[in-house]
This record gives sequence, structure tokens and C-alpha cells, in this order.
Amino acid sequence: MRTSSMKHSHVKEINVDMDTSERISFLSHISHGIRTPLNSIMGFSKLMAQRHLEEDKQQDYIKEILNGSELLLQFVDNIIDLSQFQAENYSLKIEKYIISDELKDFAKEFNAQKKEYLIEDITLYFPEEDECSQEHFITDKFLFRKALLRLINLVSTKFKTKEYELRYKILADEWIHFFITPLKIPKKEKALQNKNGFDLGLNGNSFDYFNFQVLKKSVEVLHGKLLLDTFNHGFSFKIPIDIREFNHKNIFKNQ
Repeated sequence: MRTSSMKHSHVKEINVDMDTSERISFLSHISHGIRTPLNSIMGFSKLMAQRHLEEDKQQDYIKEILNGSELLLQFVDNIIDLSQFQAENYSLKIEKYIISDELKDFAKEFNAQKKEYLIEDITLYFPEEDECSQEHFITDKFLFRKALLRLINLVSTKFKTKEYELRYKILADEWIHFFITPLKIPKKEKALQNKNGFDLGLNGNSFDYFNFQVLKKSVEVLHGKLLLDTFNHGFSFKIPIDIREFNHKNIFKNQ
């Protein structure tokens, strides 16, 4: 069993509460997040309406319209998710899973459907040495996978590399630490990362902003903690091995 105490200086818990200025930023990001893909869809639709359009350009414009539509759909999904969390209206579906099997299946499904996640140019790996493990955890699979997807969204926007690894550690205090890390980081990028730290998604573009908010809220609903891991160069999170050990708040409506 891979165990670790959380005393490593490179892993810090992130606590981000929304104050007045954050609410203003929230509304600004909503406006930007809707207008950006809509402008793209409308612009390329108008170009499509032109006569005598070359077939190659037509296909390029169709691709841009589809990308804008998928981006807008993901943005709206994030808003709906946040609304559910805010209204304390999410119903947990708790089941028991083998950790390695769940992560292996997730990586396989991600690589098969990554185009739908708007990150089709990257590949996710789950290390073979972790596949033999039979350790279990008890959680909400849907929400756990949503957190992993948003984690990938954020980490993959920070690096030019196209290959990432999904890892986990069983911690000594009955928690599991999940993290996504680039397999290779260019020296210039690594130096810049060490100098500036990791953007929390609060000052980035609107899509990073809402991916961060959904990641944060998803982990909170799972009774977990969002972490900033400077050693692994990005976000990570930890959740309890057995979510049933925690007192359920109103947001948890077990089925």
C-alpha cells in the first residue's frame, strides 16, 4: 500500500472563499464565457453564408463552429453544476470501487472520448505498476470523475506537453491523494512555473475560472480538499477513502 503523511512542504491545501470582488469577477467571467464562443459561432456562420466558398475553408469553418458550440455547452454545464452546488441540490450516489480499476477505466474512457472534452490533443496514462492494486474507496463515481476532468482541463492549459499521468497515493490518515502531472516539462516552462507558481484559475480566462470553480465545489461535496502541489507542478486533490465516515450536510442527499 502506498502511504504518505501530508507533511510534505510542496503540498498545500487551498481555501478560496468568494467575497464581493470575487462575485463581481464571477459575473464578468459569465459574460466573457458566453460571448467568446457565441462570437466565434456567429462569425464563422456568416462566413459560411458566403457564396463560392472553397470546400477546404468550408470544412475549417464548420470545425470552428462545432468547437465554439462544444465550448459553450461545457461552459453552460459548469454554470448548471455550480447552481446545483449552490442550491445544495446534488444527490450523492455512493458505491465501493477498486481505485486502480476506476482510474484505469477513467483513463481509457478519457482517451476514447477526449474530443468531447475539448482536449483531444493530449493523452492520459495510468501507470502499469498501479494496476495490480486491489485497494478500495467509497465515493460518488460521477462527481469524482467530474473533478478529474476539470483537473485535467486546468493542468493541460498550463503546459505545452501532450502527455499526462494520472497517479494516486493512499495517505496515512485514511485519505487518497489524486494528481495529474505532465510526463515531460520543457526546461523553460519549468523555470517559469517555479518562478510564478500555479495560477489558481481565479485570474485566468473565463473557461479556466469556471473549471476551477467546478473542481473546487466537486471536491468539497466529496468532503475532500483541493491542493496546490508545487512538486508535481499543478493542482491535485484528496478525498476520504470512505465518504460515509463523514457527517452528511444538507447538500448530501444519499440515494
